[in-house]
Amino acid sequence: MSRQSGSPDKSFGYLTAIESPEYGYFGGYLVVSQLGRPLEFHCTAPIRPSRAQQILYGPTLEPYLLGEQISGALLNVAKLTPCVILTDCEATLHARERFAVPMAMLLASREPIEPDEIESQSATAFASSPLRSELTFGGYQLQVPFGYEADERDVTAALTILSQHVDLAEPFARIRDAIREAQRIGGRGTEAHDQAA
Repeated sequence: MSRQSGSPDKSFGYLTAIESPEYGYFGGYLVVSQLGRPLEFHCTAPIRPSRAQQILYGPTLEPYLLGEQISGALLNVAKLTPCVILTDCEATLHARERFAVPMAMLLASREPIEPDEIESQSATAFASSPLRSELTFGGYQLQVPFGYEADERDVTAALTILSQHVDLAEPFARIRDAIREAQRIGGRGTEAHDQAA
């Protein structure tokens, strides 16, 4: 993702994947402005792993399907390059290895924090875990992929801008709703590729 953003304002990416018992895995990628307005949206057709793939890939199946195949496809077709990509799906963090954009997984909301407290939160100390580096920002816990701890400052700087106007978790609900709508309109979601906002 070495392309430059087509907008003078910063953009922010939201990447997720959902599993449908009926169809398989869907991926969705939404790029929003700092006001939370949609700038670009893409979703995938469903991918259902075969039984042989489930056996052969074992515990590496989801990182492969969600992190490489689905996330890779979505990020490759995107026209805008955001300053950060947030996800709520751990397996999609594997896409960070292939794309030069800081990524963080949004884990959970803690107690609500007033907007004037957000700036003091941006300097929160980072605690490391064996898998990922963890940080707290604006009442949310986030994790960056292991080996990409240097992204923490860029993630914090980007979220300082975004959190002034957007609840950090809210765009994930929009992606899920858009995928469900694409499924409804396209029958199996197969006609819902490369939707631009």
